[in-house]
Amino acid sequence: MSVFSSVLCAVDSSPLATRVFRHAAGLAGACGADLTVLTITPHDTRRAEVKVHSMMRAALGLEAEPPVTPHLRILHLAIGQPVDAILEEVRDGVDVVVVGTHARSDLSRWLLGSTSAALLEEALCPILLVPPGQIEIVTVAEHHATFHPEAVLAAVDLHEPEQRLLALASELATLAQCPLSVMTVVDAATTDEAAAAELRARVQHLGRAPIGHLFVQRGAVSKAIDQAAVAEHAGLVVLGVRAWGGSEPGDTARAVLKTRAAVVLAVPAA
Repeated sequence: MSVFSSVLCAVDSSPLATRVFRHAAGLAGACGADLTVLTITPHDTRRAEVKVHSMMRAALGLEAEPPVTPHLRILHLAIGQPVDAILEEVRDGVDVVVVGTHARSDLSRWLLGSTSAALLEEALCPILLVPPGQIEIVTVAEHHATFHPEAVLAAVDLHEPEQRLLALASELATLAQCPLSVMTVVDAATTDEAAAAELRARVQHLGRAPIGHLFVQRGAVSKAIDQAAVAEHAGLVVLGVRAWGGSEPGDTARAVLKTRAAVVLAVPAA
């Protein structure tokens, strides 16, 4: 069974859109999943459709058949929030949503702003957050796509079950044929030994992905995750979207993204 069978890519008209779409197309192609590209416009939908088609051709850079044929959805939204339109699409049945996180784009202003918690909390599926930068965790070629984050890092909050998060991280590491490293961040009330034992217990029954390092960090959560991602050469960080260490839901994902050290997959609780 594939990791994902349906991928929703939400793009705006910013320069980051090509990068976001390429990652969505690469992930969908590697998983053999259906891909829907959604854009929301307050203007003429035909004009938006032409722009998105042009963006998709530029993103793939292919003259021949791409590895996945996207379905295009153009929504006219004169008033209201784009997040509501995306959530409506998700409720119709989507396995993962791929979005960008560029601070200057319309899409990212609400994603990284005050309504981001609503998107991350209310979505019933994982959200792949693609920051600007040079990190590429997919390759798209003629009739073929690969997913290659080099390593996958699962950041686990020991106060939450997060088995869905670990299972998904393991499946993605298996897809990429790369190691899965697992880490947590603890406070002074928890010993390193106890935390490490808990991590070992949680990864015992995971799938075929080879387990890399299991390690315990201390200090600011987002900084510790970022340092771990760099140390593990992890192109993908998988973490939960619930509040961690007194933060608001989604805060940790946003803080990790600001470093641009990795792509982030934010996983809601089951």
